[in-house]
Amino acid sequence: MKKAIVSAMLLAVVMVACTPKASPSVTEATIPTESAVSKSSATISAGQTIFTTKCTRCHGQKPVEKWTYEELRPVLASMVKKAKLDKTETEQVSAYVYSRAKK
Repeated sequence: MKKAIVSAMLLAVVMVACTPKASPSVTEATIPTESAVSKSSATISAGQTIFTTKCTRCHGQKPVEKWTYEELRPVLASMVKKAKLDKTETEQVSAYVYSRAKK
């Protein structure tokens, strides 16, 4: 009986320890709107570096010129979390994508 209780408790501890931790949700609201995107060449350049090193690593160079920035905002929101970008990196990548997006 003791072994069953200890085993059940051990299993419960392992399951709790192995569950994913809650992290802040990245939503479209986290991605700057067109009017809030930085137009600075330094920010765009930094965004290009991040885009080249982090974004294209998984799925190659996507031609962002095919879509408008507003069409790309939901995509950015979903990719920011996967790429583990912080707020500054998100703003830089957004600036780069905005500079390349269809106007």
